[in-house]
Amino acid sequence: FEVQQPADKRAALLELVKGRPGKCGIVYCATRKNVEEVCDFLRQRGVAAARYHAGLDPEERQRNQEDFLYDRVQVMVATNAFGMGIDKPNVRFVIHYNMPKDLESYYQEAGRAGRDGQPSRCTLLYSGTDVRTIRFFIDKELEADNGLPADVKAEAARKAEERLKYMTFYSTTPKCLRGFLLEYFGEAAPKKCGNCSCCLAAEQEAQLQLETSRR
Repeated sequence: FEVQQPADKRAALLELVKGRPGKCGIVYCATRKNVEEVCDFLRQRGVAAARYHAGLDPEERQRNQEDFLYDRVQVMVATNAFGMGIDKPNVRFVIHYNMPKDLESYYQEAGRAGRDGQPSRCTLLYSGTDVRTIRFFIDKELEADNGLPADVKAEAARKAEERLKYMTFYSTTPKCLRGFLLEYFGEAAPKKCGNCSCCLAAEQEAQLQLETSRR
């Protein structure tokens, strides 16, 4: 697991994808518009990418899904509409171009990498804009005329805000990411996994301090 807070998300995304040539992965985006823009960006830079969201014709969604399943494209750029029922064991990376709305969604989507048991990478490209986007969707649900009582909608919004809070905590914590996830889901976890971006950064910092003290 890895979290980055890049100044330029597109540059970070391209580096991650180009750094795994020949490996297939999924890039999750929060909106259909982001899917279109990110897919076009990758294609323009020589990446074999396909797109998937609910606004596409069923024929194109099916075709793009099969191209990904049979390795005719390297990267699937998609909303969370993609992935349910997809059994592709050799997905080597999952990149969240936008922060998901909650840890439940994040963990489910991250789990689509490495189902064959081989090393895989799940990277979240975090920015504060993602938080504002999710809050916008929460507010829209609260304002929607869907026939639900106001108190029911208010409670749903409160719970969504609480889940968003923990997703934001995960995205900004200096602690072990694997441990954070396990504890959130009520599982026991060691303080360090030694394999996430936070643990590796802490190890590098400790090594640097050790080398400096010896000089």
